[in-house]
Amino acid sequence: MQSKFHKIYVLCPIGTKTGGTELLHQLVYQINQIAHKQIAHIVYLGDLNEVKPAPAFKEYIGSDWLTLKDVEDSNENVIVIPETSLMEFNKFKNAKRYIWWLSVDNFYNTNYFSRLYRQYGLLHTLSGYLKGVFKNRTKCIKKADINMYQSYYAKVFLRNNKIPDTKLAYLSDYVNDLYTADVNKALQHAKKDIILYNPKKGYEFTSKLIAASPSLCWVPLINLTNDEVKEKLISSKIYVDFGTHPGKDRFPREAAISGCCILTDKKGAAKFSEDVRIPEEYKFEDKDENVSRIIDKIKFCLTNYNDVIKDFGSYREYILGEKKSFKSDCEKIFFIGE
Repeated sequence: MQSKFHKIYVLCPIGTKTGGTELLHQLVYQINQIAHKQIAHIVYLGDLNEVKPAPAFKEYIGSDWLTLKDVEDSNENVIVIPETSLMEFNKFKNAKRYIWWLSVDNFYNTNYFSRLYRQYGLLHTLSGYLKGVFKNRTKCIKKADINMYQSYYAKVFLRNNKIPDTKLAYLSDYVNDLYTADVNKALQHAKKDIILYNPKKGYEFTSKLIAASPSLCWVPLINLTNDEVKEKLISSKIYVDFGTHPGKDRFPREAAISGCCILTDKKGAAKFSEDVRIPEEYKFEDKDENVSRIIDKIKFCLTNYNDVIKDFGSYREYILGEKKSFKSDCEKIFFIGE
C-alpha cells in the first residue's frame, strides 16, 4: 500500500514508559508493517545524554530512533505530535502537522510546567514560557492539518474547540499482545477474591473504599514487570479504576481481557460508552455517599464471579478487535486507498 507521505515522524518524550508512549511506538511499527518498508520513525524529545530510550519498546522499533535534528521538514513528510509535546509544533514550517490526542486532561494539566521541566530541562522550559510558546498551545489545534483522537472524550473536546470534522480522524490503540495472546487460558485461570487497583490513579477515593472494607483483599499494581502485571490480572476477580481517565486507558482493558470484572468512575473517557464499554451498572460517581454501594457491588462480583464475568463479554470482544481496527485506521490516515 502506498503512503501519502515520504517519511512519517512520530515525536515521543524519551525515557517515559506509559501507555501513551508505548502507543507512539506501536504507530511507528504498524505504519512500517503496512508499507513493508521503513518510512515511519520515532523522534525522541529530551536529553539523550541523561536518559536512554526505554528498552521495553525495542520490540516495536529495534534500534531505530531519531532526534529533532534528524527530521526533514519537507512538504512530503508528516510530523505526528502528541498533545503533551505541542511546544515543538511551530518548529516545523513545511511538513504536515498531525496532533494526536492521547489525553485531554494533560493539555490542561496545572503541572504542565513541571512535566515539561522533566522532559526538556529548566532552561528550555523557561525559554518556552518567556517566548509565549505554551500560551499559544490552543492556536496549534486550529493550525494542525489533522487532529487525531484516541478517545471519543477527546473528539468532544475538539468539537467544542470548533475543529471541523474534515480535520478530525479517529486513531485509537490496542493493548499489548501479551494480554490478548491466549484469552481463553486467562479466563480459565484460577481466580482469587482479590481486588486490584492502580495506586497512581484515583487513590484518594480508592483509599476510602479500602478503609470501608477491611475484610476484603486489595492489591496495588505498582513496580511490576509486564509479565507480573499479567499474572496478577489473570489471578484476580476485580479491577477498579477511580482515576481521571484522561484518555481511553489501557489498564481497564488489560484487566478485562485477563478475566477481571471492571468498576470505574464516570470521569473523562469513562463516562463515554464508546471508550469504556462496560455496563453502566459498573460505573459510579466517586462520591462519599456511593462508597457503600460500590462495596456492595464489589462483594456481589466476588461472590457471583462466574455469572458476573459474562457481563464483560462484549467488552472483551471489542478489545480483541482493536488491533485490526488500529491497522485499518492507520491505512485511512496515512495511506492511499487501493
